Amino acid sequence: METNQQVEPRHKEPGDPTVAQKATSPEFLSATVLTACHKLDHAQITELVTELKEQTAAVHTDDMSRPESMLIAQAHALDGLFAKLANRAFSVKSLDVMERYMRLALKAQNQTRTTLQTLAELKAPKQIAFVRQANIGNQVQVNNGTVPTRAREIRNGPNELLEVTYGERLDTRATCAPGGVDTTMEAVGAKHRPSER
Repeated sequence: METNQQVEPRHKEPGDPTVAQKATSPEFLSATVLTACHKLDHAQITELVTELKEQTAAVHTDDMSRPESMLIAQAHALDGLFAKLANRAFSVKSLDVMERYMRLALKAQNQTRTTLQTLAELKAPKQIAFVRQANIGNQVQVNNGTVPTRAREIRNGPNELLEVTYGERLDTRATCAPGGVDTTMEAVGAKHRPSER
């Protein structure tokens, strides 16, 4: 008994999809879900697949009227669901049940907002900018080029405010030399003192 038998590939006619291709197509999968949701006869699945393929082809030719209609209809349905759940939340006596209804209502409200945002992006897509270099961060500076001559001259030295000489801490209690503005500054004399302390 020989185990190394070669399997001949099955030739199919062009335009004749296999069962696997049919069963995994997006249109077929959506049609099975729609059939189950609406309790339709399974004989109508071919008709559903045909309709879904037409709608898919329209999107491929940049006709977005069907997706736009679908999104606005879904937004209205979600808004109605929000109103129903919010009204039901206010009609119950139990605070725990009211909180559950309000959580569901606010989820429906958020989904309405997301659906409308998707519709807005579909109508007016965001502009995409292709840049040579993107730096993402907080307070990032990128110098793509030569360093200016002035920048080469600047040298980072120690903080001169805290030290008189390098490595020796400044004694803040000691007297220091007068500044350059008023070198003759001295204590207030008797002439300028107030009469009462």
